[in-house]
Amino acid sequence: MQEILKSINEAEEKAAEIKAAAQQKANEIAGNAEERSAEIAKLSEAECKAYREKAIKEAEEAAQKKYDDEITAKRAVAAKYAADCLKSTDNIVSDVVRRIVRGGC
Repeated sequence: MQEILKSINEAEEKAAEIKAAAQQKANEIAGNAEERSAEIAKLSEAECKAYREKAIKEAEEAAQKKYDDEITAKRAVAAKYAADCLKSTDNIVSDVVRRIVRGGC
C-alpha cells in the first residue's frame, strides 16, 4: 500500500512539475504574442499611413488633371466666343472706318 501511495505522490509531484512547466511556457507564449501584436500594430499603422498618403496624392493629381482639362475646354470655348465676337465687329468697325474716311459721319 505504501508503494501505491508513494507512486501516487510521485505522480502528483510529476504532474505539478508538468503543470508548472506548462504554465511557464504559456506565459512565454503570451508574452511573445503581445510583443508580436505590438509589432503588427506598428506595421499596420505605418502601412495605413503610407496608403492614406498615396491615396491623397492620387486624389490631388486626379483633381488637378480634371481642373486642367476643364480649364483647357473653357479656354477653347472662350477663344471661339472671342473669335465670333471679332468677326461680328469687323463689319461694324469697317463700316465706321468707311464713314470716317468718306466723310459720312
